[in-house]
Amino acid sequence: MERPVVSGAVANLAAGTLFGWSLFAEQAAADVGAPGSAGAAVFAVSIAVFTAALLAAGRALPAVGPRRLLGGAAGLAAGGLGGAAAVPHPLALWGGVGVLFGAASGLAYGVAVGLAARSTSSRRGTATGLVVAAYAAGPVLLGLTAPGALAAAGWRACLGALAVVVGGLLAGAALLAPADRPVRRGTAAAGPLPRRTLVLLWVLFAGGAAPGLLVFAVAAPVAADRGLTSGAAGAAVSLLAAGNLVGRLVAGWWSDRIGRPAALATALGVAAVSAVGLGGPTVPWLVLGAFAGTGLAYGAVSALVPAVTADQVGVRAFPRAYGRVFTGWGCAGLVAPLAGGVLTGAGAQRPALALVALGSLLPAVAALALLDVPGRRRAGGSVPT
Repeated sequence: MERPVVSGAVANLAAGTLFGWSLFAEQAAADVGAPGSAGAAVFAVSIAVFTAALLAAGRALPAVGPRRLLGGAAGLAAGGLGGAAAVPHPLALWGGVGVLFGAASGLAYGVAVGLAARSTSSRRGTATGLVVAAYAAGPVLLGLTAPGALAAAGWRACLGALAVVVGGLLAGAALLAPADRPVRRGTAAAGPLPRRTLVLLWVLFAGGAAPGLLVFAVAAPVAADRGLTSGAAGAAVSLLAAGNLVGRLVAGWWSDRIGRPAALATALGVAAVSAVGLGGPTVPWLVLGAFAGTGLAYGAVSALVPAVTADQVGVRAFPRAYGRVFTGWGCAGLVAPLAGGVLTGAGAQRPALALVALGSLLPAVAALALLDVPGRRRAGGSVPT
């Protein structure tokens, strides 16, 4: 495996633990005297900061280099998590986790996908899949270890330990990252970005990710509405998360063999079939399959959009371009959960949720059809690296 890809995977493994904040949130909010909703609000702030930091990373990467940016992310993450663990005040959670760790996660993610995009076009899908899968693996590993540790040592000790682990992993990723020579200001950009291409990629990412984000937000109530037992409902949520991880790993590798357009079309098709399954009859195997398929499709889209962005704009322009494309995910991450919450609150779960998921896929399919993807007739793409 190429060293930059290893660096990106290690960085994302650390940065992805941001999505395990809910494990600490309830205890932390109660201990510092914050309202119960503060934990979720802190996470919402972190996602907004994450998106802004990823945009900033795209502009800073050519001038600063991946090693320095990852080193900065290590300091932000360790300081933010450590401060939140040490300072007994609600503002420590907002500033430490919401702002500092959110910024560290966004910077690390932006650098990581940029490093994966440097792989040759014939291996870019595999590299991107590994790197974004590492981001999804972070909260999975944290979820396996944190509950027991929290019960034994409390949230402050555990968050402090997480600060050391995350900071150390990001520092290690920085050492593995290429020591790029900074480009002088004014020469970093590879020319104007193709606006039409970026708009189509934005629509593709937003529409393709929306069904997964919708189901992730309302997985538990949807499973309960379908009449699943508590064990089956837990299995459905687990299948959703496992599908996300597997989809990221497999889709990138597969796209290097069949081409990015075919892999993306398959992912969108799986998402559509899964949406129909979620709105269909209450048959356990059908419901569980719909949850797994939704996770697979969401993971695949998350892995393939960065790869196809690099195919489209080239490696030099990728950091700037992907930062803009990623805002499509940010918008979907805001709108889809809100729509899901409104629909489940109104009791119109089955047909309405399925229609919303299918409706979001239509513009994504249209964007993919209009996108002039290099390598549409052969795997891997043809933009020089």
